[in-house]
Amino acid sequence: MSSQSSRRRFLTKAAIASGLSAHLVHHGFAWEPPTASATKGPFYPIPEIAKQKYYDADLTRLDPQSPVAQGDQILVRGVVVGMDEKPLDQVIVEVWQACAAGRYNHPQDKNDRPMDPNFQYWAKILTGADGAFSFRTIQPGKYPGRTPHIHYRIVAPKRPELVTQMYFESQDEFNKKDGIYMELKPEQRKAVTVGFESKPIGSDSKDAATQAIEKLPTGHFRIVLGPTNDSKATQPM
Repeated sequence: MSSQSSRRRFLTKAAIASGLSAHLVHHGFAWEPPTASATKGPFYPIPEIAKQKYYDADLTRLDPQSPVAQGDQILVRGVVVGMDEKPLDQVIVEVWQACAAGRYNHPQDKNDRPMDPNFQYWAKILTGADGAFSFRTIQPGKYPGRTPHIHYRIVAPKRPELVTQMYFESQDEFNKKDGIYMELKPEQRKAVTVGFESKPIGSDSKDAATQAIEKLPTGHFRIVLGPTNDSKATQPM
């Protein structure tokens, strides 16, 4: 059985359990459960992230001329959609994480892991009409007491704000020991756990003969926002 069929079967069960009509589901009604929310944590980078440029989505260095941060580089690609599976435009995607050593750039992080002066630690991205976003970063280190993860804050016009966390399939041993991760239902954990595989990424060079082919471990994170009739929906941008 295909993974798409399995996913559809799961969504059907989830929709029925949530009180949606089985008639609507079996007649092609598209419905996808919202991504599970999570604690913002104590290290949300205010006010620095508010100053971040939308187009600077490379966390591996502070600017194109600066040294590269320590750690294994990865590429995260994703999409923000509604429960009807349609992509959402003009959505702010904020991300923040620990460096390769497992330290946040925040005054409240008192652990003795070393800071990385060349790591950007956060980014702010705006989705287009296709709902897509992407950013280049490093595999986050293991913060004391947590499994490696990346924080997200999603702000969309007229929709509820979502704060969530993305986890790594490769860290299954640590994931199973993480209290925040294990509090999620199995289907929620599956939705926020991302696998990575090495893939070629694009280059700015237009000369195919000289274009260097770079490969990075690449993962895809699908983020589903809740309904527009939520009383806590954000205001239009």
